[in-house]
Order: sequence, then C-alpha cells, then structure tokens
Amino acid sequence: MPFNTLKFVYFFAFFFPIYWAAKKNTTLQNSILIIGSLVFYGWDDYRLSVLLVAISIFCWIGAIAITKLERFKVFIYYFVITSLLFQLFICKYYHWILGERHHNITWYSFTTTVGISYYILAAYSYVTDVYREKLRPSFSIINLLAYFSFFPQLLSGPIPIAYRDLAQYAEPKNLSLESTEQAIQRIIWGLFKKVIVSSTLATPVDYIFYNHDALEAPYLWLGVFLYSFQVYMDFSGYSDMAWGLARLLGIKINPNFNAPFISRSIDEFWRRWHLSLSAWLKEYIYIPLGGRGKFKLQYCFNILAVFFISGLWHGANSTYILWGTANGLLFVISILLGLTRNPKNQNYTWKNLLPILLVFISISLTRVFFRSPNLTSAILYYQEMFKVGQLNIPDIGHEAMLLSLGVVLVEFFQRNQIHTADIQHKPLYLRAIIYAIMLGSIIYFWPAHNSTEYIYFKF
Repeated sequence: MPFNTLKFVYFFAFFFPIYWAAKKNTTLQNSILIIGSLVFYGWDDYRLSVLLVAISIFCWIGAIAITKLERFKVFIYYFVITSLLFQLFICKYYHWILGERHHNITWYSFTTTVGISYYILAAYSYVTDVYREKLRPSFSIINLLAYFSFFPQLLSGPIPIAYRDLAQYAEPKNLSLESTEQAIQRIIWGLFKKVIVSSTLATPVDYIFYNHDALEAPYLWLGVFLYSFQVYMDFSGYSDMAWGLARLLGIKINPNFNAPFISRSIDEFWRRWHLSLSAWLKEYIYIPLGGRGKFKLQYCFNILAVFFISGLWHGANSTYILWGTANGLLFVISILLGLTRNPKNQNYTWKNLLPILLVFISISLTRVFFRSPNLTSAILYYQEMFKVGQLNIPDIGHEAMLLSLGVVLVEFFQRNQIHTADIQHKPLYLRAIIYAIMLGSIIYFWPAHNSTEYIYFKF
C-alpha cells in the first residue's frame, strides 16, 4: 500500500483519529498501531504479516532468554541472529541460489518480499543491543511488535537502531502544532519528489535503458545521470513521507538523506546517502570488524567488506554485489589518494563545483550495475557508453533534468536547515504560498505522473 495512493489516504484518514483517541493509554494505542500496521503490511498478502508477527515473537523470547539465561547467552544470541539471517536468505536469496527449483517452496512464494530486509535488520539490531547490554529487553510484546511493525518505516525504512529508537514506543506520545507543520512539510516535499520529479524521470530512464543497444553514447550517459537522480528522488521522497507520517503519530524516526548531490568527496556522499543503512552497517558490521583499525590496509579492507555486504543486502543478483564493490573501491581510492573530507568543513566556494560534479559522475557510473537486470546487460551498456560515434545532443529528458537540478539547488540553499523542507523560519504568508504551489502541482500532475512503484521496495 504505497503512500502516494488514494487507498493509503483512506486508510490513514480512518486510522489517524482512532489512534489518537487512545492517547491516554499507551498499551491500547500501541495495540491499535499494531493492528493498523498489520493491515497495512498484509493488504496484498496476509502471510507477510504472519511472518512479521512470528519473527517479532521469536526475537522477544530470544532477547529475554539472553538476559535470563546468562550461562547460555552466547549460544542463544548466535542462534537467534543466525535464524534471522537464514530467514532473510530464504525470503530473498533462495530463488537466486536454487533457480527454477525454488517454485517447490510454495509457502515462501510471496506476492512481494517488500519490507523483510528492513525489519530483519531492525530485529538484528534489537537482539544484538540486548546481548551487548546497551538495551534492556522489552518485556512487553505489544511495545516490541509496535516497534517492529511500525508501518511508516516498514516497507522501505528508515532502518531503526534499537538502543536509540525503541524506548519511545513505551512512552506517551504527543503531537504539537509545530511538529504537525514539520510533518506536513516533509510529506509535501516527499510527494513532490515522488509524484512529479521521480515519475518525470522514469520515462526517459526506462526508454534509454530498455533501448541502450540502439542509442548513441550521449543518450546512455544521460540515462545514467537521470537514473541517479531518479533513485534519489524516489527513495528520498518515500523517506520524507515516512518521516512526516511517523511524526504525525508522535514517533521520531531517523533521517535517511541529507542533500547527497552537493557532496564534494566520496566519503561525504556516503555521510549524506541512505543514512539509516550506513548507521546500521557502521554499528553492526564496520565497528565489530575493527573500524579504521591500526593500519590503513585494515581500514580499506573493512570499508570494502561493508560495501560488499551493502550490495548483497540490496538484492540477489551479482549486479548488486558489483555495485556495492565498485562503490567500496571508489571509497578506498579516495582514502589512498587523501581525498577524504573533514565532516566539520561545511563551507562551500566556487572551487567546490568541480569536485561535486566528479563525485556525481563517479557515483552515477556505478548505477549501471544497479539498474541492469544482469551482468551481461551491464557490460554491454558500459561498452556502448564509450563507443566513438556521433555526439548528437539527446532530444529527451530535458524537463526531467531541469526538475532534478532544481531540487538539488533548493537543497544547496537549504543546506544549513535541519532538512530541505524545513521552512518554518520563513514568514507565515510565504510558507502558505509555497505549500499551495507545491500541493497544487502535486494534485494537478497526480493522475498523469503518479507511479505507485518504488525502486527501493524490491530491496
């Protein structure tokens, strides 16, 4: 049930007043949240909700057992996380390994596996934080299930970190006028990026990637750049809507993006892109591996390992693994050449324009792996990009490129705000004009441009 559908609008309009009617009773409110989330998640396939509940109960029992059975805590912990990872493998990767034979496993032939990658990481975080004694186990299955099933972030993140995010589900929730406006700002901005920008980008991107063997090199370069924008507009648009919806329900979830296309180095880009996954990988993979380590070689190895795992997490295809590895290599090269950037340096000058362009081009080139259905198609696309021939200016994608650059410019000028959509420092009349223009544009273009598919739903 994507956010940008009338079906979801009706669902949320029905759910919202019932949820807040139970404000004085946290357990009842969380119970309503669970019911709403399970209806939301299981709308197309009830087995998805059944699996989510089963995994939540399994983690609830496992975490309590870790604290109560001190003598067996190591065994219990590794049994639980191994079971979680095996579940992820069965749901996402078994068809890749078994090929056509996977049809024999009928119960796992879901209509979609959307959301599983995200709540498995949330479950892993919870059990690991309890094991590390960074978090006390939740003795309330209601609170824990509300946390795991929370529908704004269930389908495509942001990914929660248990020791930071779980506690608020046991606390009374509030909704102020200020937080309501913040939420509406994010939802409008997210809808704008999804309904107008991402959907406008989809047409030329699909045309170029489906017909790359018949097009000239300039079209293929344009396709790569437009696709890089499309992935961002689609995913960040969803994340903004998720943040806004969560805020309307009195829950604070993690941000996912921070203007990545104004990055001046590869490491800065990854501090601005998919922040919740980066935080999870840092907490549960990178730091346990030793982080920066004592030697640069260990630092580089750990970076490559993290990006390899990131690629594998994205999907059961060699192209995703190559995409992750390619980005890891870009990161390692920037380390070895001393091109990393101090996070505290937020000053921009005209001299930064070239590094921004180089980072964008480098990251975009890896997207061929991300977009291609298989390795053969990706290799052919790369070969055709560098063919010498006519250099005609592409006659498609101009509107999409202008819209994308417009969003990047807004993000640049809003870079010192908490979020691009935060305009509460502006006068009320100006905010009202901005809201009206953006909402009017969304409503006007909704029937023709609105796509209910999200790129990151398949991960």
